[in-house]
Amino acid sequence: MSSCCLGAPHKPDTLTLKSDGTYSSEFYGKGNYKVRFQFLSTDIEWAYTDKAGKSFYSAHFSNKIYEKRRIILNYDLNHYYEKID
Repeated sequence: MSSCCLGAPHKPDTLTLKSDGTYSSEFYGKGNYKVRFQFLSTDIEWAYTDKAGKSFYSAHFSNKIYEKRRIILNYDLNHYYEKID
């Protein structure tokens, strides 16, 4: 992964989303997330703590036919989390 997004991991990371609205990640730590269902998209936002204090990250889901589900961190730079089975 290239260094692109402030507040996003720049090395392989796993983001685990739990059904109770909590997540865990080596980069973001542990915290809460919210999913927002929009007319044409589904967005996700999670809160985490960094050097600046409490922060939020907002991304959207991609669910294209014949592709694994992804959380897109930066579409132009192909920076994402991919669903693993």
